[in-house]
Amino acid sequence: MQPFCVRIRPSLSLAALSLLLHAAAFTICAVWFYGAQRAFGLAALALSLAHSLRAVSGRRNAVEEIHIGTKGHSSLKLKNNAELVPAQLLDDSLVHPYACFLKWRIGERTFRQCIPADAADAESYRRLTVWVRYGQPRKEKQTQ
Repeated sequence: MQPFCVRIRPSLSLAALSLLLHAAAFTICAVWFYGAQRAFGLAALALSLAHSLRAVSGRRNAVEEIHIGTKGHSSLKLKNNAELVPAQLLDDSLVHPYACFLKWRIGERTFRQCIPADAADAESYRRLTVWVRYGQPRKEKQTQ
């Protein structure tokens, strides 16, 4: 397997989907509710939209790059860290043609990551999906 790197950029489709769903919820809340319920609902939706857009744009500890080595081992470059950190992709990750939902383990910490297809160039995204499905290093069976 040839080594490769996937550079992650903010997804425009994920931001647009978030805006669209929040606009629909805002409209429903404004039409169906009155008084304090409407004010509380609109305030909650405004906070939800702010959190959603902040999450989509990339937090300071978000993944910038995914590096895959020749033997299939992965390492991540985080925004708050200049060096590569070895990471293990866990089994409950999900690959879809339009998005990858990855679950990573770095040391003792576990976190999830959503990578829409437009968050990387087409070739890198294709190679990432193939690696997630078939190219990971085999796990050694534990004997008892």
